[in-house]
Amino acid sequence: MVGALAIDDRTAAASLIRWWRDVGVDTLVDDTPRNWLAAPKPLPLHEQGSPAKALERPTSAPARQHLSAEPEVLPATLPELLDWMRESADVPEARWGRHRVVAAGNPKSDLMIMIDAPDGTELVGGETGALLDKMLKAIGRDRGTIWLAPFATIRPVGRVPQDALRRLAAIARHHIGLVAPKRLLIMGDAPSRGLLGSEVVPARGRIHAIKLKDATVEAVATYHPRFLHERQTAKAQAWKDLQLVMKGL
Repeated sequence: MVGALAIDDRTAAASLIRWWRDVGVDTLVDDTPRNWLAAPKPLPLHEQGSPAKALERPTSAPARQHLSAEPEVLPATLPELLDWMRESADVPEARWGRHRVVAAGNPKSDLMIMIDAPDGTELVGGETGALLDKMLKAIGRDRGTIWLAPFATIRPVGRVPQDALRRLAAIARHHIGLVAPKRLLIMGDAPSRGLLGSEVVPARGRIHAIKLKDATVEAVATYHPRFLHERQTAKAQAWKDLQLVMKGL
């Protein structure tokens, strides 16, 4: 009986070691032992500088500095911008897919709606599109009386990378400036982050002022119809946002 227990123990130990080896935890990242609790060694005198300089030395890693760059030159007219967004290999989302969908509707409208990205080959289609049409009807509008634009012409897989978000926001601001609407309704987290600096939940419920090159556009953030289709309880909040964006139009 004792011998059987010893064999079982050896078998269990071998199985555990084999599992560690399979998941890669059998090897130390650093073979050199170190005392993680030891106080940091003082700098040599030639590196310390004056006492005042020592006090000025940051105790944590400095914040990442944003590199300045020349502003991007974008097409000067709305038709040229739409063609560029549809065909250029230089748009941020060029590698996300092949089929791009650009803005549609009435570019002279006083109301511009910016969604995060198209639904496949349509700006907003299917049941989500039907819900958008109902939302527009509730405020006396339809797709022919607004300018409906995507923040990105192709839907990304996952969250929009930060570098792409910055470029998309710059393009969106230029787009808004060319249309010059009286009000902008932002639907979805990506355009809200890019244009307002925060996601929809903290941004909604008030009017934001987006300062452009030659004008200031008032904007309201709300949920995308896609989200509302999944979260019916948020429709009451979205209705308040719609009333807010229509106030004064």
